[in-house]
Amino acid sequence: MSDESRQAKKELKTILLILIIFILVAAIIISAYSRVGIANALNMVFIQILSAGTGTSSSALGNIFYVVIIFLTLGATFYMFEKVIILLSEVKIGGILMRASMSSMKGHFIVCGGGMVGMHVAEKLKKEGKKVVIVENDHNIAENLAKRGYTVMEGDCMSEETLEKAKIRTASGIIACIGKDSINVFLVLTSKDLNPNIKIATRVNDLRSRNEFERAGADVIVTPDITGGYELADKIMSKN
Repeated sequence: MSDESRQAKKELKTILLILIIFILVAAIIISAYSRVGIANALNMVFIQILSAGTGTSSSALGNIFYVVIIFLTLGATFYMFEKVIILLSEVKIGGILMRASMSSMKGHFIVCGGGMVGMHVAEKLKKEGKKVVIVENDHNIAENLAKRGYTVMEGDCMSEETLEKAKIRTASGIIACIGKDSINVFLVLTSKDLNPNIKIATRVNDLRSRNEFERAGADVIVTPDITGGYELADKIMSKN
């Protein structure tokens, strides 16, 4: 869950509690003023709120009091609605709808890391007609990738729970595209543990780490800086 959603959830709980307390206080005041029971006073409050103040009161003071109740209640309701929209927006990324779409996923490729390398890997796989799930823990990046039509699992790729949600046990392959070799090695080891038959391709940022990836069980090891350099050299030579 993103920081914005956590804050929205916290504020939603707070305003809901305040609204409940406010209605109870209003009922107590009405009960004392009109000399009726609390249950009847609550009923009067709800009737005024639902009828938007079209009910009648025996005094001008009573009518003003009901207007204040309605005004504050509607204001709190609209505020809560805004926070609910924020929370529902995350469902698309990693909530109920995402879990439903992932339930039958198999034979797909998991791309860990939605940065430039990961995005290009996902783009290539998608063009080849492969099913792709991108795992990304940055909410803004995940949201942007989702808007571009990718299936995105928002979460920490170092978490077995996240990999399980990405259906690693039924995946054909996983590509570790994180910028830190320590995380990529961990991903290779964890992936082999969860699915011994899965094919693993990994990004290596430091050539000195290559042996670690080989021992961990990576099937494909690529150093973007080196391959990019080779490609540049090949292309300039082809022009001569």
